[in-house]
Amino acid sequence: MATTEVMVIPRKVHLGTHPYTYARVSAMKSKLLRKEDYTKLLKMKVNEIAKFLQETEYKKEIDEMAVSFSGIDLIEASLNKNIIRAFDKLKRISEGDLKLLIDAYLHRKDIMNLKTIFRGKFTKTNPSYVELLLVPVGLLHKDYLLALLKKESIEDIAKTIRFIDLSQAVKAFKENNNLFEIENQLDRYYYNTLLAFTKCIPGQGTLFKAFLENEIDILNIKTILRLKREGITSKEIEHYLFFSGARLKKHDLLKLTNLPDLTAVIASLKKHGYAKLLDEGEEKLKKEKSLIDIEIHLNHYLLDRAALLLHQHPLSIDVILGYMFAKEVEIRNLKTLIKGKQLGLDEDFISRELVIHR
Repeated sequence: MATTEVMVIPRKVHLGTHPYTYARVSAMKSKLLRKEDYTKLLKMKVNEIAKFLQETEYKKEIDEMAVSFSGIDLIEASLNKNIIRAFDKLKRISEGDLKLLIDAYLHRKDIMNLKTIFRGKFTKTNPSYVELLLVPVGLLHKDYLLALLKKESIEDIAKTIRFIDLSQAVKAFKENNNLFEIENQLDRYYYNTLLAFTKCIPGQGTLFKAFLENEIDILNIKTILRLKREGITSKEIEHYLFFSGARLKKHDLLKLTNLPDLTAVIASLKKHGYAKLLDEGEEKLKKEKSLIDIEIHLNHYLLDRAALLLHQHPLSIDVILGYMFAKEVEIRNLKTLIKGKQLGLDEDFISRELVIHR
């Protein structure tokens, strides 16, 4: 049954201890691809990648999807089906309030699915292909997402999503003909909801809250850099920022938006502890006005934060959250790799795009 209900924030979450679940998640974590696997995959063609993945935990999905798909589409469909099964399994082996935690994290998939539908409608992409990209493991069921996919316009989709008011974002879309405002509002809703949820698990939610706040910092940095590069005014940039990050507080962010150019922004960010992340990509930015290298390093930083969840407290909720993020990263890496191969991109370039924990 489809749902349009907002995620309900409980007064308090009693997670308890779940050694059986944590042990099962640790076993699932051990099946994630390693750095040496990516080294092999980078040297393969698309059909060879499919064969390689058939020797891993993706075998079942590839065998099933091979009936309907081939090539890039086969791998894409198999990856999506695999992550759905992985997260559904997490729910099955979890008990009580632990399921609330998993649902809370997976609400990010609801937001990603909504963005995918909006982008598909905006680009007039074949609905069947858009459906292939959906990962319905959150609170919004597949039937609900498919109903959105059938809507005639961006405005119709937005009106159907009743748990968030997108009317102003749609107005901005009509004026500017881009989805930035809609996607920003969806992100804002997600982070506000998740940060509210972490307050219900003050002790056990400490690392999760820290991860979310770091993620918000990185999102703000990317937004400021991208919009500064486009010459957007400081007042406009301020509208798109989230004032709930870890390092960059509201006054820090406002100061960054008022700096005259990207060079000044980067110099200031280095003083906030991001020097190592920015140094290597700064040269490419100066020469080509490209933020790719900087954004790759920022993504690596986030993965390192997630690795703390995986390894710091192996018998706690952190290992579950760390696994879910690491699994998402693996799927993203594989999709990036096959798309790079399809486009004939250089192996070194594809390698830089992958986010692999060292």
